[in-house]
Amino acid sequence: MTGTFSDSWQLTKTSFRLIREDRALLIFPLVGGLSILGVIALLILGEFWLFAPGLPARGPSGLVDAAAVVLFLVTYLAMVFLSVYCTAALVGAATLKLSGQQPSAADGWRIARARIGRLVVWALIAATVALVIQAIASRTRGVGGLVIRLVGGVAWGVATYFIVPVILYEDLRPWPALKRSGHLFTSTLGRTLVSNLALGLLLGLGIVVAVIVAFIGILLAVGLVAGGSLVLGLILIGVGLAIGVTVALVGAAAEGILQAALYRYATTGQIDPGLFPPGYEGASPLPSAPAP
Repeated sequence: MTGTFSDSWQLTKTSFRLIREDRALLIFPLVGGLSILGVIALLILGEFWLFAPGLPARGPSGLVDAAAVVLFLVTYLAMVFLSVYCTAALVGAATLKLSGQQPSAADGWRIARARIGRLVVWALIAATVALVIQAIASRTRGVGGLVIRLVGGVAWGVATYFIVPVILYEDLRPWPALKRSGHLFTSTLGRTLVSNLALGLLLGLGIVVAVIVAFIGILLAVGLVAGGSLVLGLILIGVGLAIGVTVALVGAAAEGILQAALYRYATTGQIDPGLFPPGYEGASPLPSAPAP
């Protein structure tokens, strides 16, 4: 048990160390986040065009409703794909970094692009399963629906935790890759859970600090404490927002790197030199990055 906690903490520290050594790894979650925000903006504009009062009629109401559903499904799939694709690029670059190389952002995009077909298929599967879970839960009232969402989401998250690196580095189609991902999760259960918990606690602490700073700024801006100071309050609100955005960005990068590190641990037993005991045998050797 002591070894599990020690290794998990080392895995978590490795994630932050890689970010500190190579800030380029932050590009992937940044691009992903901005792209998803752009898709959401397009969805809002599309819904406004379909339903805003005072605009010219767009056709029969049934046709408009159907168009709205199609628009939502297309944008939702686009958001899921963008998340999967940017995560794949991050995992690819992080894996090269863990192997002792000095990857550029272009290397990460190249690795993801080499598996873009399978990533699209996986995004479609992931989006469909999420919608099915939501649809089933919405038909169950009260606590039952909440339980379905929680249990279904957790079970799906566990089963798919390693799906992106498996798709990138193992010649498996989505459903066999799903089985492989579940196997890798169970084989590293303790370290995967503890390292993700440690990462979550650190990120949660950062968010708490951001909320406290912004809240103090709000109190100052509206004059509820220390006589009030609009300028200082607005500055603190800005600082709180900046801390929150930074924590979210670093957290997204650290989660992807941790996923790559745990996958490397599950398949080779290697993260940093000397971190794991000599003679450790993983589930299988880590393949080289796919060619473009």
